[in-house]
Amino acid sequence: MSHPDPSTLRPPDFELVLASLLGGVIVVSADDRISFVNPSAEGMLQRSGSVLIGQPVSVLQRTMPWLADVLAHLKAGPESSVRGEGRISRGGVDVVAVAAVLRDRAGKPDGAVLVLHDLGSRQWLYDHELARSRLAELDGLVSRVAHELNNPLAGIRGAAQMLGSKLAERPELARYGEMIVRQADRMSVLIQGLLALEAPPSRMETLNIHRVLNDVILLAQTEAEQRGVEIGIAFDPSLPEVRGSHDQLQQLFLNLLKNALAACPAGEGRITVSTRMENRFYIETASERLRYILVDVLDNGPGLDEETRTHMFTPFFSRREGGSGLGLAIAHNIATAHKGRIWADNAEGGGARLHVTLPVAEPRRAPASEPASV
Repeated sequence: MSHPDPSTLRPPDFELVLASLLGGVIVVSADDRISFVNPSAEGMLQRSGSVLIGQPVSVLQRTMPWLADVLAHLKAGPESSVRGEGRISRGGVDVVAVAAVLRDRAGKPDGAVLVLHDLGSRQWLYDHELARSRLAELDGLVSRVAHELNNPLAGIRGAAQMLGSKLAERPELARYGEMIVRQADRMSVLIQGLLALEAPPSRMETLNIHRVLNDVILLAQTEAEQRGVEIGIAFDPSLPEVRGSHDQLQQLFLNLLKNALAACPAGEGRITVSTRMENRFYIETASERLRYILVDVLDNGPGLDEETRTHMFTPFFSRREGGSGLGLAIAHNIATAHKGRIWADNAEGGGARLHVTLPVAEPRRAPASEPASV
């Protein structure tokens, strides 16, 4: 078997190599200015490289205040690299940062290279598969219990109505029958909510996510106007299509919008629905590479305390008076069934931000020469 002559091989374009990396890469020049930012770093920082390049590295310290110590240790110490951990407040991303000295061809220091590894995306890959397996088990249990409760509940309601009619001439007793009917109706609503937690139907189609979101905003517009809440959009028109159930995705985002509407101050509320490509991670198998889009729903409400942020997608958890605690749980199940992810954090300028990732409809084929990886 013949081998190519090494002298005929072209050296790779290293900017393209860096742009293809899953980890965020930031290059800092000797005069402490940003000279390169790859797409993964743009996604983590939620800022464009074209805006950052040429800026002093200190601009990053507004969202990564811990970065100053990492770079200071790199300059002061004899180590060729320094490791640090922290949060990027703008995107709510927990990262491990490795800073290394950048040297010129003569071996002299000529700046620094900063590599960011998203801890959240790694943990999600494990949590995602665990959640999918648990979801399948929970769906079967919930469905059986809900159906078993539905039949006797209908009998209780019917008997209570008959009792009320028999006691029509004795109002002091008839009101107990009316109370039973009201409570049975309330139980029926909860049971229907439990049934909605079942996995979405397997029928999927190729969808434009912006059409789904525009439909959802139109459905929520009347309630928004009544509450004096403005709904704005910031869509990336270049996004590829996703594969999913239109009705289920509509339910998912309608639940998120209703949650945001309830959180906004009446008369001066503001919700922004935005979309973009998720550049922080992809999932690669032996045959394909799954890319993701990201949908954010941002409100200007009071934000989330730690307990709410941790449990808000758990069935029956609600901090709102009269809330069933099922809306966000249903949204979570729909996102998981679509091989996506949903989570929430507090926005830097105040309010809560809910994030949903969904895989694009046409995955890229993985290069045949590369091993399957994540």
